[in-house]
Amino acid sequence: MPKKSKTISINGVCVIRYVPKVDKYEVDAGLKLGGTTKHRKRCATKQEALAYADQLKVKIKNHGFSAFKLSAEEQADAEKALKVARPLGVSLEDALRFYAQYHEQRGADMTFDDLVEDFRDKLDDDRAKGEGVKDRTYQDYKYRHQRLADEFGGISLISFSHEKHWLPLSRKLLTASRRFENHLRILFNHAVENEYLQVTPMKGKLSKASKLKKPAILREDQWRQLLLTAIQTDKDLDLLCYVVLTLYMGLRPQSEVPNLTWQSINFKTKKLFIADDQTGKSDLGRTLEIPECAIALLKMCKRKKGPIIESNNQHKKNWNLLREMAGFIVRDESGQTIRNDWKHDVARHTAGTMVYAKTQSKEKVRSFLGHTNDVTMRHYVNHGESIDEESERFFSFTAPLPDQISEAVKSA
Repeated sequence: MPKKSKTISINGVCVIRYVPKVDKYEVDAGLKLGGTTKHRKRCATKQEALAYADQLKVKIKNHGFSAFKLSAEEQADAEKALKVARPLGVSLEDALRFYAQYHEQRGADMTFDDLVEDFRDKLDDDRAKGEGVKDRTYQDYKYRHQRLADEFGGISLISFSHEKHWLPLSRKLLTASRRFENHLRILFNHAVENEYLQVTPMKGKLSKASKLKKPAILREDQWRQLLLTAIQTDKDLDLLCYVVLTLYMGLRPQSEVPNLTWQSINFKTKKLFIADDQTGKSDLGRTLEIPECAIALLKMCKRKKGPIIESNNQHKKNWNLLREMAGFIVRDESGQTIRNDWKHDVARHTAGTMVYAKTQSKEKVRSFLGHTNDVTMRHYVNHGESIDEESERFFSFTAPLPDQISEAVKSA
């Protein structure tokens, strides 16, 4: 039987000796590694003992003798952390310093719900000063932020992940994802500006908006039928002024017309004034010239005092009835809607298109509709270049005489 190797000394680390009684190799580092007892480990083979001695040598080189003061559980935890840090090319110390730096941020204890509430407080403060967004934009913020909060509410800001949290939701949102992503980026930019976070977790930039489609506009037979029906029913439904303001003046039906009164219409100067606090999405108030045909129609209105819309509830009922009478809404015998040809803002879109067809000026359309940028109104050009003759008929529309209205409605 061959003799076992003699004692091997690993300078500054340990000695390896063979123990015949148990037929094992003992790695003895003595007290130099710290602690109150000698550091010893027995290995089955010489090769195993040499490998363990190399591990001790590496630990001493990288961490000094203090590393051996850790408990077995702490050493195991440190080894797990190193496995995470190695692929990143950073030391465990660098990783912990980075973590500590981010946990000193004000947002370390904030959740996504907290961020939404903080941003809402900012909106409310700005609005209280008269500097904030308008009601319609504010409601849009509330809706989209609540949808995001329903998804991410309890997630802490410092643990939010673009890939783990946002991308799965974006796939569920489909075509609506871009709008929600924009609001999500606004929220995280707010967090960075207020030093809740150092950087936003959102990667890259917001994707470009898809090419604008042509807006739905009324055909000539449709806008004529709408006008004629409004004239015929104005005594009962009180909607002729509303139709004129949306169809000829391009006013926003939900956020501008309800803010106006008959005093906003100046028959002498033939102008309509919309103040900054009466407009819809922006603070861009404007004064619009009222075309002659619209002046003539407004003079036909049975009521010319007070607010344009006296009762919101009654207005909604009358507006549905008018569109039904004009053929835009079709119901079955049970009263259920089986067809609805009326598209959102179709009257306003028709107005913008007709103005471009008449003027061939993007700037005039922008100021006419109260847009704050040119991009929003570009798609009106696609319609406006092909209906210049119709626009002449649109702006020269003449209401029939009272005894001719019924026949005109039937033949329109």
